[in-house]
Amino acid sequence: MRNITVNGYKRITKQAARKLYEKGEPVLFCPVNLIPGGFWGHGCIVTKEEGRTFEQALNAFEYYNCINNETGYYTAFYIFEE
Repeated sequence: MRNITVNGYKRITKQAARKLYEKGEPVLFCPVNLIPGGFWGHGCIVTKEEGRTFEQALNAFEYYNCINNETGYYTAFYIFEE
């Protein structure tokens, strides 16, 4: 994983994102080739919903957003740094 900090967001691993999601903390899902807060899209801030697992939220996001070479085929995870 590349160590990236951009527009106030810091990239984290999938395992760290899963732990934060389970605690109810907000996590930014962003296609890997896009920049959070960038011109072409900023991603989606996801928080835990009743009856929805991390994998279900991730699969739904990737199905609609990670669809080609331009956006990338997987998700990068970010948290907001203050």
